[in-house]
Amino acid sequence: MFKKRFYVGSALAILLLAGCGNDEVKEEKSDTAQSGEESSAEEKGKMLAAEDFDKMYSNPKNYKNYGVNYIGKVMNMPEKDDDGIYLQVYAKPENYEQNTVVFYPDASLSVSDEDYVKITGVVRDQFKGENMMGAELTMPMIEATELEVISYTDAMAPTLRTIEVNETKEQHGYEMTVEKIELSEKQTRIFFTIKNNSSEKISFYSFNSKLVAGGKQLETEDDYESDLKEPQSDILPGTSTSGVVLYPPLGEEISEIQVYAEGSSENYEHSIEPFMFDVNLQP
Repeated sequence: MFKKRFYVGSALAILLLAGCGNDEVKEEKSDTAQSGEESSAEEKGKMLAAEDFDKMYSNPKNYKNYGVNYIGKVMNMPEKDDDGIYLQVYAKPENYEQNTVVFYPDASLSVSDEDYVKITGVVRDQFKGENMMGAELTMPMIEATELEVISYTDAMAPTLRTIEVNETKEQHGYEMTVEKIELSEKQTRIFFTIKNNSSEKISFYSFNSKLVAGGKQLETEDDYESDLKEPQSDILPGTSTSGVVLYPPLGEEISEIQVYAEGSSENYEHSIEPFMFDVNLQP
């Protein structure tokens, strides 16, 4: 059933691939509909090992009916018909590499260009074509059994461990709380909440906040693709703000850190000293 749908949907896949620069496909040469054989890989539910994914991409036919589980980024707007939804997905979104054509049999799924998706499915065949420079492209055709839209953070810097802190310090009505800390391989995320219980505007300088870890001072980092927002810099009386400040990743040997955060008040009679939080990272 899938083979018929995907073969019919190959025209939609061409539309998906049109208009994508060097990856524009002129023709589709898949023989999905011509083969009625199923391999023992599917019968056994054999999953493709993560270290073999690159090999599968170079020659999808050798891995036909193997299960796959990966995270990617949608390029171009998906196409839909009565049978489902068709997407082109980068399997290596950080480098905009490894295009895969994905079919998911649920047209009601809300997914858009540049969304990050978690895909569980089966390699069904390969999709062949040429880009606008005349170079041949070979892409795996994946039938997704599960397809979930996820956040940028979950896709590119998933949380390895969360440390609940929930510590609050206050000066002259300036109330700062470190809610929690998330550790990932690519970054450290500090979740702040700031409340202004004073009668004057206060300010938070996220760019001046620091982490001290292992005898080193770590500065804040920018991630322009992140879907996480920083706390507001200016906080009016009686209001609050919450957000995340990003720092470099911490080594596994780091067992404790110090969070150093600066702020000020428009009431210059109130000197706001740096807020200091000592955090134990041990489980």
